[in-house]
Amino acid sequence: MKIGGGRLDFLAPHLLRSPLLRPGFVRLSLRLGAARKLPSWARLQFTNSGISTEDLNLVLGRVTSLESWVEEWEKLGIQHEDAGAAELERGETAAAARELLTASAAYDFAQYVMFVDIRRKRALHESCVRAYAKAAPLLDPPARLFQISYRRNAVKGWLRVPVGRGPAPVVVLFHGTNGVKEELHWWTESLLERGLATLTFDGPGLGETFHRLSMVVEPRPLWNAIYQAIESEPLLDPGAVGLVGNSLGAYMALRMAAHDPHVRAVAAVSPPYSISIYWNLTMGGMRRELAALYNTTEAQMAAVVARMTLAGILPQLRAPLLVVGGGHDLITPGEEARHIFEEARCERQFIYYPAGAHDCFNVLGDLRPRVAGWLVAHLASARRTRALARVPAAPAAVEDADAWMAAEAVDPDFADELRGEAAPLRWRPVVPAPMPAHWSWWRRSSGERVQIVFRHANGDGVLSPA
Repeated sequence: MKIGGGRLDFLAPHLLRSPLLRPGFVRLSLRLGAARKLPSWARLQFTNSGISTEDLNLVLGRVTSLESWVEEWEKLGIQHEDAGAAELERGETAAAARELLTASAAYDFAQYVMFVDIRRKRALHESCVRAYAKAAPLLDPPARLFQISYRRNAVKGWLRVPVGRGPAPVVVLFHGTNGVKEELHWWTESLLERGLATLTFDGPGLGETFHRLSMVVEPRPLWNAIYQAIESEPLLDPGAVGLVGNSLGAYMALRMAAHDPHVRAVAAVSPPYSISIYWNLTMGGMRRELAALYNTTEAQMAAVVARMTLAGILPQLRAPLLVVGGGHDLITPGEEARHIFEEARCERQFIYYPAGAHDCFNVLGDLRPRVAGWLVAHLASARRTRALARVPAAPAAVEDADAWMAAEAVDPDFADELRGEAAPLRWRPVVPAPMPAHWSWWRRSSGERVQIVFRHANGDGVLSPA
């Protein structure tokens, strides 16, 4: 079995920067039992994806090599997939869905370190998709396949729509390199709670959609196909569409939004300003593995990377922008997010977690509801603006209390805003609590509070105090 370092490299200690982040170093660490000693912040990458603490401890206790990493996670996936089938036979649909979601996540983590043996990686990915597809109709609300045609290929995504809503505002989500759309499930849960429909697609590097670099370099044709499919779906509101992207998926979301006025809001988490940050610096020791993902050579990929930049693109962005970075991000430095914020000219917000890791996976308990609230506000604003543009001004009249009921049925937040009674957005803490992304050898870090740096700018570029 041929294994590369993959994202597991970035669970190494924060002080061991890119010069030491090699598969050989990770192999030695695993032989010494490093997997069992993963710090609390690193464990959040798994528990925030639906893996229980008990399962995580079980798997990590058995991992002594990159090869056994794949084998133990795959075993866990098989165990939970079988348990899901048993629960389904008993008619316990909710329990079956939980088991199958865990199985899907376990298969996903199995393929994390697979780069060179792409056939094996694809097989593990197929298991991840298979388990999620079994869980999809059992979810509340259910997920259903959302398939579009693009350049004679089928592009597959998962659609979830809040129950009891009319044409719903929709958020399209993309993950980054070496990810799968099924791992975005817990993002969809936080958005569905706020009445937003969700569409998840595979971002660059893996999955059923992206295998070619050309899609990353120029994602607009694919976005046009996705948007046309949204327009034809009666359950979705094509006038209230938002985008969310993680890592390289965030880069793509920004390029898509900059060229399409139909996008009403875009949130970018750990976005690169230029893809060269991956190739030349952070992932310098993983070029062979990255090239293998796209079925190309290092030389061919290097020639394309220089074209993958947001330079000259961001000033064209008109949709409100939320950009998020982390100070302990070993893959996309937080300075990239700040660069994007400063170069854009639209209404925008910048959230910076000094202790945030890549994709801010260790502060998702704060970030996910924060992003959901921001999207609700901006997509509701887009719907209100469109409604006002369609309705001619009427003479002033005494307010009819019953007139508000239609707005409340569509969106409670929107109704509150119309009354002038909208309360500040709130989000509730979750367990486990967010933790700083560094290794704490001499002190516990679980009690530390999340630190946030927040900036806001209107469309004229006026910045709020830092």
